[in-house]
Amino acid sequence: MSTCWSATLTRVTPGEADAMVVAAVRAATGTVVASAALAWEDTYVSAVALRNRLDPGPVAAEIAKAPNVSHVETRGPGLLAIHLAVPGEVAAAIGRDPRYGGGGRMGPGWPDLPRTFENPGFRVRFAHERACAVVRRARDLGVPPGDLTALDGESRLLGLLAGFEGHRKPVLQLERIADAYHDVYERSREEPTPRHGARVVLAGAVRVTVSNGLARLGETARERL
Repeated sequence: MSTCWSATLTRVTPGEADAMVVAAVRAATGTVVASAALAWEDTYVSAVALRNRLDPGPVAAEIAKAPNVSHVETRGPGLLAIHLAVPGEVAAAIGRDPRYGGGGRMGPGWPDLPRTFENPGFRVRFAHERACAVVRRARDLGVPPGDLTALDGESRLLGLLAGFEGHRKPVLQLERIADAYHDVYERSREEPTPRHGARVVLAGAVRVTVSNGLARLGETARERL
């Protein structure tokens, strides 16, 4: 069967990854499914073969042809674990999509006060401010986006970002993203390394996700609190 679909899919937001797996299922088996049933664990994991009683082997082989996928393994009774060639590409893809994380109203939100880390709303809003500041300083100083392969201690944050769209508890997920970003930010206070440029890309993804999450709570995200 034709695999030309894979050559055009070069980004890896959850929606794009879902489309990739759905297309692979059709190419490998002829089966049309509505969703890849994706979740994020240490990588994208799809239950599509298990739910549709398909042989996961051919589907895994077809997904592995996609340009951003390094390999696909099967887990347990038929789950497909899709390992990205460069996991940091998740952040780059999210940062390029200004609508990522948007959607219907969610809530309730948090009070504005107190503006301390005991208030999860402050942690979320402050994460957005910090991410905006990183992107702004990089632009002012002419720091280019870095090599995303340099990201090796940010996997938890990448996973939380990838898992935000469609999450059953988006407010809680937003809090987790903020907390993970504060951890990354605090660990960034060292002499410049290639990782700093990559963290500029990561900050862009946090800015998009948190801004759209706050919009769903009826708030306008602020660059400065």
